[in-house]
Amino acid sequence: MIWKACFLVAALAAGTGLAVMTGGYSAAKITDQSVQDAMQFALVKHNEGNNDMFLRQVARVIKVEKQVVSGMNYRITVDLGKTACRKGGVETECPIHEDPQLAQSYRCTFVVYRHWSGTTSLTSTNCA
Repeated sequence: MIWKACFLVAALAAGTGLAVMTGGYSAAKITDQSVQDAMQFALVKHNEGNNDMFLRQVARVIKVEKQVVSGMNYRITVDLGKTACRKGGVETECPIHEDPQLAQSYRCTFVVYRHWSGTTSLTSTNCA
């Protein structure tokens, strides 16, 4: 009888644990507004944090994934290219240089965390 009670408690505990487990990354649609917002957030933070005089823009989206946690993680892999727009400038249109030598493209993977409360942070940047 006691072993049945122990089994029941263990089964309930295991079931409860499964209910709160978070999952791995899954594919996300680049057209989703939340993905667009996360990508723009990562780009702004990247431009603020690098030592380049010129802004970078997304040249190509390689992969976009999302993960449900205590909010949402967005893992975004993009190729970035250099523009002719200087940081702090007033230009609103900043296309990437067409000449590959001037564009100096490189690939970055960003992880952007958005809490359910609405706060957003860039938790990981890996550029090569």
